[in-house]
This record gives sequence, C-alpha cells and structure tokens, in this order.
Amino acid sequence: MASGGFGGGYYPFEGQELQEVRQLDQEFTLLRSPLIYGGLTVCLLMGTLTLAILAHGSRHLLDLSKKWLLIEAAFSAVASLGYGAAVGVFLHFALQINSTDVCKRRERLYARNGLTWMNCSLAGTDGGAATFAIILLILYGVSIVLAARAYKEKAALEQ
Repeated sequence: MASGGFGGGYYPFEGQELQEVRQLDQEFTLLRSPLIYGGLTVCLLMGTLTLAILAHGSRHLLDLSKKWLLIEAAFSAVASLGYGAAVGVFLHFALQINSTDVCKRRERLYARNGLTWMNCSLAGTDGGAATFAIILLILYGVSIVLAARAYKEKAALEQ
C-alpha cells in the first residue's frame, strides 16, 4: 500500500489504480489551474489598485478635490460590479470543470475505495472564494456611499 504525506493521500490505492488516481488528479489540477491563477491575479491587481486609491484618498477632506471623490466612487462602483461578474464567471467555469469526464472518473475511483469526500460538487474553496468576492462587493458598495457623502460635504464646504 502506498501512502503519502499531506496532500498525497493515495493510501487505499495500489498498482495500476494508484497510477490512474495520480494521472486523474494531475489532469484535474491542470484543468483548475487557469481558474485559480486567474482569480489570484485579479485579486492581487484589484487589491493593489484599491490600496493605491485608499492611500491617495486618506488625506483630509479639505485636501481632496471633488473630482478625486468622483473617481473614487466610480472606481468602487466598477470594482463592485467587476467582482460580482467575476464570481459568476468563476462559479460557471468551476461547475464546467467539475462536469468533465476527468472529474467524474476521478469521483468514481475515489468512491469505489470509500473516499466519498472527493466529488464533483463545488468545493469549500470555491464557496470561500465566492464568499470573499461577495464581501468585497459589499465593501466596495460601502465605499461608494462614503465617497458620495464626502463629495456632498466637500460641496457644502465650498459654498
């Protein structure tokens, strides 16, 4: 019987079955990698842009222009809509990958050996990614409201 450490739990598999499991796991990982790395890239890019806007907007209200406050609100609106769309795209492709023959064969092979945790439903990590995006969507929505309030205060101060 072969056994592995963390992430290499092929313990109930032997011989040809072990080779098949490894091959299917590798194919499945390759199918998922564009989704994972694409999502990571989008998150890092948006996080960097958000921090840059946050840093610039952290000055006192009297030092900010009304134009900047509009830019900040517009960025937050686009980011919020973008994350909403990204969650939909992410889940769509995750479901497509999970409906492939590779995933179904992998699920059957694991289940045949009593490992029912490996299935072709959405994984907890997929739900976690979607939850993270929804939280960001809400936070960007709050940012829109705060930028609009600051814009109104700035306009009132200038009159």
